[in-house]
Amino acid sequence: MSEISFSSIYDGVSLALHAAFPSVQVHGGNVKQGLNPGDLNVIMPSAGNTRQVGTRFLRTPTLDVIYYPKEGMAECCEMAETLVHVLEDITTPAGDLVHCTRCEWSVEEGVLHVLVEYDHHVYTPREQDLMETLDLEMEG
Repeated sequence: MSEISFSSIYDGVSLALHAAFPSVQVHGGNVKQGLNPGDLNVIMPSAGNTRQVGTRFLRTPTLDVIYYPKEGMAECCEMAETLVHVLEDITTPAGDLVHCTRCEWSVEEGVLHVLVEYDHHVYTPREQDLMETLDLEMEG
């Protein structure tokens, strides 16, 4: 198992979308022009890194997969159902399988937002601070 990073989760989601929808444009981040109905956009609005025990951390990346429908609400509901299944398990570029721990979707201003979370634990190695050698001199 390789190190799972925020960017590898992001890339894994993008790869899953490309595999499931080969004819759809999958964008990443702020797109100033070129978005068309039927396109997907992936952003990471938040991520957390919480210390657990020792060098163990809980990472909580949240990704927003945005779908711009061609028609209306019915298309958004159908796409939401498909995206929930596509994103429940992703594979990072290094080959690690990561499971979705939470998924919810909503339609805001006619655009579908599927929020997915991939909580996972990582170990961050750190150098040990060793104590200096103490020399005792005893008299008597």
